[in-house]
Amino acid sequence: MTDPTAEQTPERRTNYRQLFSFAVCCAMICWIIEYPMQPVFAATNQNTLLVGQNALFENSYAIPLAEPAPFSGKTVEELLRLRLMAVWQQPLLIGINYRPADAVFCRLRSGAAWRDLAGKNGSAGSEYVLNPYLLVAAEIEGDFDTQPWDFRPDSLTWDPAHSRAVAVYQLREYPDGAGQLSDEPISIRDVTLNLVPLNARDMNLNYAAILREDIVGVEPPPGSDKPVLIDQYLRYEPDCGKPGGCNEVSPPQREFRSVNLTDLPARIAIRLWKERPKSAHDAPDMWFTLEFQR
Repeated sequence: MTDPTAEQTPERRTNYRQLFSFAVCCAMICWIIEYPMQPVFAATNQNTLLVGQNALFENSYAIPLAEPAPFSGKTVEELLRLRLMAVWQQPLLIGINYRPADAVFCRLRSGAAWRDLAGKNGSAGSEYVLNPYLLVAAEIEGDFDTQPWDFRPDSLTWDPAHSRAVAVYQLREYPDGAGQLSDEPISIRDVTLNLVPLNARDMNLNYAAILREDIVGVEPPPGSDKPVLIDQYLRYEPDCGKPGGCNEVSPPQREFRSVNLTDLPARIAIRLWKERPKSAHDAPDMWFTLEFQR
């Protein structure tokens, strides 16, 4: 007779949903690499991040950050293909219906120049296109061409099961503008930031808010404590200072401009929603945190 109290061997179960999603995503990556992307946008944004109850991964993990790249002269098809390849580098974070949102990408012009990032072999805006999971980025307020700061996130960590992600910035300075990093920390009095929620909008997170209870060492801009419709996008600007105009990121909206750091380390936790919430205190669909360290 079988002893019912005997220890049973644990049954191993296969997560077929996760395996199926992973297989589909791999097939999509192969398709993107094999066939050029046509200039077709999603007029209605159906993009879905696989977070919270839809998460396919329970643990937090680091996402590699791509270096800026030269975009001048590239066609819209080439730019969209680069975007798709960047998105599908993380197939467990994105629904299979991802397409570049019309509201973000449709104003680009094929073959146009892009503004250069000072001290880097790359175009201003490429750091957002090639890092789609950097939902909200920070940039130093000022002229791209004379920017003396090396200001890119050092790390990006996602926790999809808890709908959270964190980007960490180490504040360092170019001592002579030649691209050589110094170990000397910059003065926070010299730092005024703009927030760039471009990727959040493309991922169908259309509203954002920054509450004082969610920040440390930061003076937020007026109006950011209410749900704000994100309206940043990529565009062709004929009067950008380059002959023939250039593609660029649209100017930051008022609610995300002139963010002042008052102390280091500093932290800004940004609440993101797909639909407009009734209140900024409603539970967000996604938390995206920016941390600033010496």
